[in-house]
Amino acid sequence: MLSAGRKGPLPPQVVPGRGWCVDTPWGETVTGTKPTPRGTRDWSPLLKSVPPAIAAAVLGNAFIGRDAMSWFRELRRPAMQLPLPGSIAVGGLYYVSIGTVLYRSAMRRDQRAYRLALVVLAGNEAWNVVLFERRSTRGAFLGILGFTVPVALLQLAVKDDRGSVLALSPYTAWVVGYDIPWSYLLWRHNP
Repeated sequence: MLSAGRKGPLPPQVVPGRGWCVDTPWGETVTGTKPTPRGTRDWSPLLKSVPPAIAAAVLGNAFIGRDAMSWFRELRRPAMQLPLPGSIAVGGLYYVSIGTVLYRSAMRRDQRAYRLALVVLAGNEAWNVVLFERRSTRGAFLGILGFTVPVALLQLAVKDDRGSVLALSPYTAWVVGYDIPWSYLLWRHNP
């Protein structure tokens, strides 16, 4: 939709069978049912992405109390386990990546990807409850195996959105390459 000799994207236009289409500054075409009037900003993608990510980060960590952390510190740790500051950094990056996927899904009006991102967000927090509140290393291992299903479905749902793929792929790799082996070893060391 960019024209030769013209700087910037063309204004929104109707494309038969696709509704309204507009080019983004990063070269993607976003489709939807109605354009945002010129001079206004559509805040809905931001409002649909930031509150769920922040709420999950706050509520998910609320389940990890002092007693749960004391219990966790007493477990026999796998050699591959990250130190606590590393785990906190990875967790922060996770919330940024899933927030990015939520934002881009809301911006693109991709309900399937948006809902799957919410499922992944909720599943991650449920995993915290299983490990820290229920104190079940076996449940945590089985939970992470089950968690790969919505993560994989979300990865497939965003395959046509380069920004979401870039945001989500490192997390998907982390779940498969670190979380699964780590939780298995944690369970085997602490049955």
